[in-house]
Formats: sequence, C-alpha cells, structure tokens
Amino acid sequence: MRRTLALMLLGTSLAASAAEEAVDGIDARPRSGEKSWALFCEGCHKPGPEGPGTRVLAARLGWDKAPLKGRQDLAPEYVKHVVRRGLIEMAPLRPTDITDEELDALIAYLREPASK
Repeated sequence: MRRTLALMLLGTSLAASAAEEAVDGIDARPRSGEKSWALFCEGCHKPGPEGPGTRVLAARLGWDKAPLKGRQDLAPEYVKHVVRRGLIEMAPLRPTDITDEELDALIAYLREPASK
C-alpha cells in the first residue's frame, strides 16, 4: 500500500514538473518555425559541408540550392509532402512530432532570408 501511494505521488510530482517545464517554454506548443528547425532539421540541413542533408542536396542540385534556409523555390506542398513522408534517409515526421500549424510556421521560417 505504501509503495503504491509513493509511486502515485511520484507520478503526480513528475507530471506537475513536466507541466511546469512546458509553461516555462521548454517545450511550449505550438513551436515557432525557428524552434522546429532547430529541433528537427538543423542537425542534417545546417549550411555547409558538415550537414549530411545539405551535402546530399549539393550533390544533386549544386551548393547554391543545397541550403534550405532562404529558399524561395520550395513549394509549401512539396515541403509538407517530404516532412510527412520522408525522403531517402530523412525519416517522416508525424503530426504528433510537428503539427500542421508548426509545419506552416517552419515553412515560413525557411522562406526568410538566411543570415550570414
């Protein structure tokens, strides 16, 4: 009985802690396009040869089209298709990973000019 009560209290404490972190903005939803980029995309698609996704795009399209940030020629429907279904080594992202609203924000963020 004590053990069950202790586990219930621990679970309640952990849930409260997680809710407090979300309120503090650690994982507040919906995420901005910039936060979604940092969380899901930047690891592989950062500018330059250190990004494996960027290198793959450079091999196919050339280095001028390899960076995703700042591209105006990527149709939002295409980006949504690739994000939801994946492409080559890129795993698909479910709506629980990135909502449609967050995906729209990510697409808007990608269209902003890349900072130098």
